Amino acid sequence: MLLELEPGGNIAALVRGAVGESRIVLIPATLDPLTMAQAKAAIGPLAIELAPAVRVNAVVATGGADPADVDAAVTFLENAPSTTGQLLDILAR
Repeated sequence: MLLELEPGGNIAALVRGAVGESRIVLIPATLDPLTMAQAKAAIGPLAIELAPAVRVNAVVATGGADPADVDAAVTFLENAPSTTGQLLDILAR
């Protein structure tokens, strides 16, 4: 399940409140630096907390990232059954 973190959103509540065995958080590059750091730091602990029943991963699409690359990263994480706690930064080409 793809979850989009909104500016000012609570990543822990977003992930814990979702349904499904795979939860992928799309973290927008527009977050302020502190919120971005907190969101990135939360992925590993949330993955540990919800394992083994749920996989938690994240994708950060930096400004100018190709939407096709973001989609490919999400698809990869959705279909990688042994991958959890990972954060993929998608950079502009």
